[in-house]
Amino acid sequence: MIANFPPLSAPALARPRADLGRGDDLSPRLNRWAPIGGASGFVLWALAAPGAAPLHAFLHQRGPTQVVCLVFAGMVVAFLVAKARLLRDQEQKLQALDLDVAGLVASGDLDAVGRRAEQSASLAGKRLLRVLDVWRNTESSFQLERSVDGDAELYELAQDTSYSLVKVLMWAIPILGFIGTVIGMSQAVGSFDAVLGNSDNVDGLKAGLTKVTSGLGTAFDTTYLALVISVLLSFPMIYLERQEEQLLNGVDGEVRGLVMALSPIGESAGGSGAAAAAGMGSGVAVHAGGPLHLQGAELGELINGAFEQFLPDPSVLVAPAQRYADQLTEATVAKLEPLTQLVRDSVEGVAEARLSLQEQAHQIRSSMDGAAAQLNQSVRDLEPLLQELQSASKLSAVLGEDLDQLKATIQLRRAIEALNANLQELQLERQRARGPGWWQRLGALLR
Repeated sequence: MIANFPPLSAPALARPRADLGRGDDLSPRLNRWAPIGGASGFVLWALAAPGAAPLHAFLHQRGPTQVVCLVFAGMVVAFLVAKARLLRDQEQKLQALDLDVAGLVASGDLDAVGRRAEQSASLAGKRLLRVLDVWRNTESSFQLERSVDGDAELYELAQDTSYSLVKVLMWAIPILGFIGTVIGMSQAVGSFDAVLGNSDNVDGLKAGLTKVTSGLGTAFDTTYLALVISVLLSFPMIYLERQEEQLLNGVDGEVRGLVMALSPIGESAGGSGAAAAAGMGSGVAVHAGGPLHLQGAELGELINGAFEQFLPDPSVLVAPAQRYADQLTEATVAKLEPLTQLVRDSVEGVAEARLSLQEQAHQIRSSMDGAAAQLNQSVRDLEPLLQELQSASKLSAVLGEDLDQLKATIQLRRAIEALNANLQELQLERQRARGPGWWQRLGALLR
């Protein structure tokens, strides 16, 4: 199973072991994309702060969940951009590697493979160096296969881990939308008391209805923003996951090619088998003191005798093996019983929680339907009152005009009376100023 290559040189043996680390070559750094993305989302929210800015009411008058949704969305976008750059860079490096592994291994020039892999500074180069390192230290095909399988699992686990926080953010965005919906519906329901309490006041009724509609706007707009962000960001994330899987498959293909070139299953296996057979033959010869010339029947008897002498009867081993298997099964079942009970309890708890949530949702929906019906009925009951208030308002306007005319008439009458009084006083003063008349003086002389 092991191919024969020329002895390794001293520098090659002194080369340090290849280290893959945590396998996070394709994972963007959290301390880079998280602050940048969060700040970008907050800046987008802050740009709509002026009252005349577009989307001001949509982002600044619909509760605190809007800014949190934008911050989370900015973080997810920053992660996707960083992930796309890493994948594109590694894809280009993989295409530029273009390594003839089979030819170089056939010529025995493993150092050339190592140099080309190291110069590429890529994920594929690191994994190729890892394979060469294992081969130099073990020269075992089995160890090569184990190492390659372990490295592939390491990078698959790193891929799942790199998306874990982003998937949590993607899960939290629609949850924030639902929280905003609950807040808006609570505000709307809480404003019903003000509407019903001010049913005889038109201005109070308008103010109460404004609060109700504002709460409903908060409920709908928060859910709308969260769902739109979730849908728009889900597609590029799924696309990048597929791209990363294809890249890892391509890198794994290059590594498998090197493994197949280092440990071919052809003449090496035959050679090993021949050597093993030669060793066995020589061992028998030494034991017998010379070459053996045995017939087929004699050789069969010798083999049967060796089996009977050195190997126990299979029937003797079956019963202990059966007992051991039964004991192992019972011990395993006993060990797994708490875990099984825990899983069963967890499933029952999840089912009960789900039913409870469904019942709560049904109760909330029923209460909202009842509140909406009550609101509609209140509006219908208030329509005659509004009509009467409008008629009273018109009558009040007419009476006001008549009252103004009456006040003007009274003021005019008072002015005329004051004028007449002034005229009478002027006439009396004039008579006093003139004195007695000539006929009064003539009468006085005759007397």
